[in-house]
Amino acid sequence: MRTALAAYMGALRGGRAADAARVGVSRGVSMCLSLFIAMALSRLMAPTAYGTYLQILYVYNTLLVLFSLGLPSCYSYFLARVGREEGRSVVTKLTVMCAVMGCVFSLALYLSADHIALLLGNEKLGRGLRLFSVVPLAMMPVAGVEGVLIACKRAGWLAVYVCLSRLVTLMCVVGAAWVCDGDPMAVTVAFSAASVASAAVGLWLSYRPFRGVEPVRSRLTYGDFLRFALPVFYAGIYGFVISSSSQFFVSRYFGAGDFAVFSNGFREMPLAVIVTSAVGSVLLPELSRLALTDRDECIGVWCRSVYKSASVVWPVAVFCIVYAPEIMATLFGEGYRCGSVLFRLASLICLVWIVPFFPLMTALGLSRNFAKVHLMTAILLVALDCLAVSFFPSLTMIAAIAVTTRLGGILLLFRSVSRHTEAALWRRLPLRDLARLLVASGISCVAGKGLIAITGITDAPTALVAALAVAVMMYMVVGRWLGLEFRPLRGGEVPDNKIV
Repeated sequence: MRTALAAYMGALRGGRAADAARVGVSRGVSMCLSLFIAMALSRLMAPTAYGTYLQILYVYNTLLVLFSLGLPSCYSYFLARVGREEGRSVVTKLTVMCAVMGCVFSLALYLSADHIALLLGNEKLGRGLRLFSVVPLAMMPVAGVEGVLIACKRAGWLAVYVCLSRLVTLMCVVGAAWVCDGDPMAVTVAFSAASVASAAVGLWLSYRPFRGVEPVRSRLTYGDFLRFALPVFYAGIYGFVISSSSQFFVSRYFGAGDFAVFSNGFREMPLAVIVTSAVGSVLLPELSRLALTDRDECIGVWCRSVYKSASVVWPVAVFCIVYAPEIMATLFGEGYRCGSVLFRLASLICLVWIVPFFPLMTALGLSRNFAKVHLMTAILLVALDCLAVSFFPSLTMIAAIAVTTRLGGILLLFRSVSRHTEAALWRRLPLRDLARLLVASGISCVAGKGLIAITGITDAPTALVAALAVAVMMYMVVGRWLGLEFRPLRGGEVPDNKIV
């Protein structure tokens, strides 16, 4: 695994390698700390109280897409296309727009708290949402800090900021749960306080890269930002429906306890989220510049990223699918072992969603097509979820529908890019290498499963550690036997170039 990760980062030569590594580190630490929070709260809070807290975060994260108007994506896109002297002006204009939307978001959340609680069938949710309504006001003005720091080659600052922010959140939230006996309202207040402190530092960091640079008023207008952001916003709305539909139906028709099980179980493995989000963040400004001069090379960079990401993600994804019961019991306790089926279904997505389409389609001017595919996926998902809760009410069915529609949407995105660029993406992918990678991952995990069966290990953490040790050793042996050297791809499969 370390060899694959080293080759993945080594293949990204130049400054982009360092940026990808730093963004990956920040996302990795953030995901790990978020997982620690979930593990701690699952044990410190009753399932209904923990479910109420998760519902508060669910409402915020889903409405965030609606009220952000796609503005956070403008930061890295436009800063990559203007001079350094215009950067402060661009950041100021976008921050003002985000701050205005943050005020609207907070007011709407406060006033509609009871209505949302009624909609989700949890009367305790109203008070929690009112306590939480300060978070959008604080966090929206710093929604683009990541884009600013990446575009300005300050990914190291981003890593430190994200890690410290998540650490403060962990200490505040877990401390409040410990002291207040798992009261969800106390945990909500602690989360809000940590968000305000994080926002203050983030706002300072947004302007730090332009210190010492003579500012020049940017020619970009608010209309320019909106023209770029609106197609992204439409896709975000549809993405909001896709990501929140399953959780909405579970929360509305199954209750807070089942919602806690669904939230813990139906989650993509952290490594996949780390890799895809880090690569996507770094690729957006890179592909945005490259698309102006060489569209074919832009597609080539994206295709090469697929294999490099798969060499890191796929072995872990297969391991999660095979050992889902042990992972759920180890992380969240035996009471959440029943969520292993949900975790397996979520891990299937990681085998396909390796590199995000958003940077590629945005750089190629296909934002509207990106939005249309998400619209079709959202409509199908909601329709199938309605049928499921009416005729087949089960958490597994809801998760299976989410996975199926998500995979269908990915195939449509492949087709859309291929048709509009007259370049069949699947022909440019190293399918043989990907197949060998999948076979090696499967054999190594099955070997670990055999060891557990022979030795009769029943303790979940012990079985997980033993299986991981066997799987890693077998993966190295089988990978070498199949010719997986984790090297730059052969020229006949994917053309090499100086950028990757």
